[in-house]
Amino acid sequence: IAPVLPPDWRPFTMHYRFGETSYRISVQTAGNGEASISVDGVELVSERLVLRPASEGDLDFYFELRNRPEILARPGREPRPRSEVERQLRGWIDRWPERGFGTWTVFHRESHQRLGRVELDPMGSGWTGISPDEIEVGVVVHPTHWNRGIGTEAAEIAAADCFTRVGLNRLVALTTVDNKSSLRTLEKIGMRRRGVTQHEGDHTTYELFELARPARQP
Repeated sequence: IAPVLPPDWRPFTMHYRFGETSYRISVQTAGNGEASISVDGVELVSERLVLRPASEGDLDFYFELRNRPEILARPGREPRPRSEVERQLRGWIDRWPERGFGTWTVFHRESHQRLGRVELDPMGSGWTGISPDEIEVGVVVHPTHWNRGIGTEAAEIAAADCFTRVGLNRLVALTTVDNKSSLRTLEKIGMRRRGVTQHEGDHTTYELFELARPARQP
């Protein structure tokens, strides 16, 4: 882009939207006058929500969310120190440049308030009948915003991005039979039950759900 931009221009950022996906395009000028361009900060937008890649600025929200009494009331949940939540967040942040997708923080489109997150993580090894490279989708909504359809809406637009921009063919999800809200969300976004699974280090039996990329229209 050096022939296009004058060398004395100051760095600038512009926003570009294609369909429901927004991109932040940053142009920087080095000390030798050479310009560089980067495209990051992809956003997913719906009528109510904006999804942005997890960032360091989300730490306070993630720490509070993880230790909410309503979240800790779920089976197997224990309080987590801030340092552990920070390590987990750092892993999510680092995964974005490696894979081009990852965990999203969910914001209210008008108020910009954080509402929850959508996790997209490799399953890893040790699961019965599931490849380690399979991508699991998980949704966590702040308890103050439960029962408003936020989890369903956020999961739908994140899944659509996985099948279009990212090019994945399938997403999987795990839940337990007693997690009624999770079961409802998975069914609402069109996921189908594909049996049960267990991890080699956990005796819990999980319901396995699948969402396949829609077939292309002729």
